[in-house]
Amino acid sequence: MRLFATTVQGIEDIAAEEAERLTGCRAQPDVGKVFLQAPLEAVYRLNLASRTLHRVFIELCRERFETLSDLYRLAYGIDYTEFIDPDQSFAIRSERVGVHSFTSIDVSRIVGQAVIDPYLAARGRRLRVDLDEPDVELYCLVRDDEFIMGVDTTGRSLHRRGYRVYEHPAALKPTIASAMLLLSEWSPG
Repeated sequence: MRLFATTVQGIEDIAAEEAERLTGCRAQPDVGKVFLQAPLEAVYRLNLASRTLHRVFIELCRERFETLSDLYRLAYGIDYTEFIDPDQSFAIRSERVGVHSFTSIDVSRIVGQAVIDPYLAARGRRLRVDLDEPDVELYCLVRDDEFIMGVDTTGRSLHRRGYRVYEHPAALKPTIASAMLLLSEWSPG
């Protein structure tokens, strides 16, 4: 299974090393991300134990594109019945990096329609869209001429874990603090 995870730009190498240590699979650092091929169990391990990653995704698509209609075609070709039940809602969260003739909202609209159309054809039911609290969240990154799409397995970013009682306005992001500790090779005791 192909996975990718987001992290802070600048600590991708450290995040890749941590992902390799946690999963036993080779990880490839990228700009603000880490890509890896790993079994489903790795998703659980990364979400539970990673200290340098923000979100973990199951990769659905990673292709080159030229136009918005290419994005529709790429997203349309994915079998969404594998991970979205008919009574579940979904949302598309898009990010766009680079110069394009469209916005991230356009990407969300086009990809959202490309999720609904094949599902309607396969199951005879139209999926519900819920932008506030979706059951399934799909992430799309349009970076220059590359389109990356994945299923969010994390939900709220891992740097906002529930055990933090108070978030100081000038606090160091926990993922950066963890990366600093890993770089320093600090060990307790």
